[in-house]
Amino acid sequence: MFFRDKSSGKSGKPVLQLIESVRTEKGVRQRLVVSLGTRIDIPKEIRVDVAKIVKERLQGQVSLFPHDSKLLAYADKVVKKIQTEGKWNTARKRVSEFSDKNPNIAEIFVQEVNHCYERTLGPLFVGHTFWKRLQFTDILRECGLNDSEIKTAQISVLHRLIEPGSENDILPWLNTVAADELLEVNSASFGKDRFYRISDKLYKNREFIEENLYQREKTLFSLEDSVFLYDLTNTYFEGICAQNPKAEYSKNQKEKRSDCPQVVVALMLDGDGFVRRHRIFNGKMTDVKSLQHIMDSIRDEFDNSKKPTIIFDRGMVSDDNMKLMKNYEDLSFIVMCRSGEEAYFINEFSSEQFMAIGGREDKPEVKVSLQEKDNVLYLLCKSEGRKVKEQAMRTSKEKKLEAELNNFKKQIDNGKSNAPDKINQRIGKIAATYSNVSKYYNISYTHWEFSYELPGDNAIIPKRLVNSLKILSDKVKNNKITCPAITKKLTEFKSKYPKFDKIKINLKKADLKWETVDEVFAKETAMEGNYLLKTNRKDLTPDKIWKMYVMLTRIESAFRDLKSYLGLRPNFHQKEHRVDGHIFITLLAYHLLHSIEHTMRQAGERSRWVTIKRVLSTHNYGTIQLPTTAGPVINVRKAGIPEGIHAEIYKKLRIDHSKLPVRQVLA
Repeated sequence: MFFRDKSSGKSGKPVLQLIESVRTEKGVRQRLVVSLGTRIDIPKEIRVDVAKIVKERLQGQVSLFPHDSKLLAYADKVVKKIQTEGKWNTARKRVSEFSDKNPNIAEIFVQEVNHCYERTLGPLFVGHTFWKRLQFTDILRECGLNDSEIKTAQISVLHRLIEPGSENDILPWLNTVAADELLEVNSASFGKDRFYRISDKLYKNREFIEENLYQREKTLFSLEDSVFLYDLTNTYFEGICAQNPKAEYSKNQKEKRSDCPQVVVALMLDGDGFVRRHRIFNGKMTDVKSLQHIMDSIRDEFDNSKKPTIIFDRGMVSDDNMKLMKNYEDLSFIVMCRSGEEAYFINEFSSEQFMAIGGREDKPEVKVSLQEKDNVLYLLCKSEGRKVKEQAMRTSKEKKLEAELNNFKKQIDNGKSNAPDKINQRIGKIAATYSNVSKYYNISYTHWEFSYELPGDNAIIPKRLVNSLKILSDKVKNNKITCPAITKKLTEFKSKYPKFDKIKINLKKADLKWETVDEVFAKETAMEGNYLLKTNRKDLTPDKIWKMYVMLTRIESAFRDLKSYLGLRPNFHQKEHRVDGHIFITLLAYHLLHSIEHTMRQAGERSRWVTIKRVLSTHNYGTIQLPTTAGPVINVRKAGIPEGIHAEIYKKLRIDHSKLPVRQVLA
């Protein structure tokens, strides 16, 4: 075997080819083994050695001496291309030339059987199947993307689904998965720029893609769009992101990264958790201000049909937004009231007219009561689970408050804090930090005092002692001495002056103390576990209103998936269109993720994608080398036999794993 360069007829660039010499009836002839194109450039000085290693690998031979890692890297690329593209004669034909028996049968050396070039298959296989099931290819073709661009888009989305990272991470990832076999691509010819370009094209067509994807999901899973869930999250950046006008610093950074600029992502889901649409706002956009934009899009979409019920949490609730909701006719809503509004129904919460939510035998009890006020229905809710959680949060804050006060008390006793004004400021700061619990604490501070009284009789007190006491008194008035320091001084005086005991000393230590005010405590904790919902849906039962509202947990789950498992944050891009493209590709990956999990739930399995991915990562593609007794080595590249746990997941996802591609090459 040897390498040679041959000029391309189209571009004129040299194309690297691997050639072998074969003996024929007309003598020795040269035959093309594989064309490596222009992407794999092997330096001329090492080509002979690389060709030798390629031949060893294909024939299952083991070198007596270890090869240089650089040579092995080139050889692996060549062998992989040979095995995946099958440029040589098929194994069946070549075996028949040296076998008098059945051409499907060959004698092999069992001890010399090897396997190599393992690539992860399972997660990619599932993602690829659902890509086809959601008809991504047809949707992207309608956007004007050609076949190559569609394959690039698929790789980009599947990478975000399986091993989230930036576009720079895609090429190394392709070397670890069976993309060439499953997606029928030549990943060795890819450059990273194609993934940036496809990000731009996808985002340009985002509205068409998002709408058609949802319509496909609606048909596939029999969804209803009568309920919309709405909420906001954010994603922050590494760097200043100066080229993105949307990137802004905000104190409302949910990951506590106020040191990083951010953009806000608004997400609208249907009642089953499928993405209906998204919108990207500037980093300082608040929950309250964003509602106007999403309401306009709902009005346009449902102009001539019944509008859906929109559900959002108390972060969206304001007087202006509630007025806004009234301006949209036939638009229904279910929202949680702002904190403190429960106080208007304190008497109703104390009544016994509550009914338990059914179907929660193994869960904490929830009781509800429906009240009407100003033509709006209010659902009073009592949750045992929420009560336990709020009590635990309150107890934790109480412990932290008292720990801070105890620590501060020690500082005062040790004289590290002495000025009354600064001490009171510090107490106020501690109380403000734990304002939720400090409001039912009575915290008081009494500063330390020092005074003395000389005897009235004719006892002679040394003048030096009198002057020293006067100096101490002046320092106390000006806060230039601490209580521990003056205690030490008085001890010295007592040992130095015998008549010190005749002086009446008044030294009162500082006192920082706190206690709970029972009446206030009882009032503040009486509403623990209680919350208030309001709606204009008068056709719903209390049970139905509550169950519709708790659908919001699905949007919280979506945010968790986007951030923790799909690489929404941090965002390493700096330009606005690249940031927007990164977010959109993440959302496309979420369409696949949620479709996979929804299908599992339909089969009675509640496993998350992160678990499915971890289990299936052990189902691989590999090459099996079978050295025959007649000389040639049969190289079979195929998927491994799924283990029971793999087959069970494939069954629940309705995936047929029996028709995966198999390639055979004879060396």
